[in-house]
Amino acid sequence: MYKLSEVPLLSAKQIDERLETLAAEIKPYDFDCVVSVLTGAFTFTADLCRRIATPKMRVAFIRAASYGASTESSGTLKVSGLDKIDIRGKKVLLIDDILDSGRTMFELTKKLADLGAKEFKTCVLLNKESRHEVDMHANFVGFNIENQFVVGYGLDYADDYRTLPDIWTLVEA
Repeated sequence: MYKLSEVPLLSAKQIDERLETLAAEIKPYDFDCVVSVLTGAFTFTADLCRRIATPKMRVAFIRAASYGASTESSGTLKVSGLDKIDIRGKKVLLIDDILDSGRTMFELTKKLADLGAKEFKTCVLLNKESRHEVDMHANFVGFNIENQFVVGYGLDYADDYRTLPDIWTLVEA
């Protein structure tokens, strides 16, 4: 059984303030397309895209899952939706909620390269550097955090907690 930590790891205000500076870092790249990894990155993607919007920027969604109803990755990545997007010759920003082991982002960047993106960069809300198992580093990082299981602001545990405006640590009850 799990419960939320006593106080948020990151408040909605901290997230909002970081999104402003992160958008300023990203906007000069003038991406043609944003590819967002559902479901955890949907809130982050929406908030970030409003800050970097251009009239012709497209947004596409893919699904990549390895956790299920656990706090540990199964090690098996299931990806869907890549067949529905055309990124050939485009400048693409890949957005995910968290860079943990790095395996998901590593696999997704290989798949984007195979689809013929002209250029792509990666962006994550949260980075757990100490957990990286592969040599994968995001081009843009919202926050670096310690190895804790976090929920809120799109991140979940068994589909719960996604709609919380803050990011919380999930602890054993």
